[in-house]
Amino acid sequence: MGFVPIPSATTWSIFFGKQGCNWSCTITLNQSGIDPPTPIDLTEYSVRGQIRKAFADASPIAEFICSKVDDPAGKPNILLEAETTATLTACKSSVDSTNYESADRNGQYVYDVEIYKGTPEVVHRAIQGIIFVDAEVTK
Repeated sequence: MGFVPIPSATTWSIFFGKQGCNWSCTITLNQSGIDPPTPIDLTEYSVRGQIRKAFADASPIAEFICSKVDDPAGKPNILLEAETTATLTACKSSVDSTNYESADRNGQYVYDVEIYKGTPEVVHRAIQGIIFVDAEVTK
């Protein structure tokens, strides 16, 4: 598994991606403030997402390949192929959920994923956060 999140109750999530591996994750999007959790029906929506080195950067480092797995259940999938993740700068030492707070920031990126529809576009940020890249040895 090349792409692992730390579970979060908010739209802010930290991911750990292995450099040189495919990163793929299916996200379940629920409507906010509704109990029990109720999925967002994605039937009319499209999905997009980008990675940048910093929030203020003008251009993305990479764009997720986004697809919808199950529209009524609010499940989009995001993917970065191994060729793309191999080009990302990794942390200088191995990073995971136990040591990310002290990890080298060279291997840290920001991301978000949006759902959108219509003209003019109605845009909702579905998830956002930080990605730490764990270095590969075999290239």
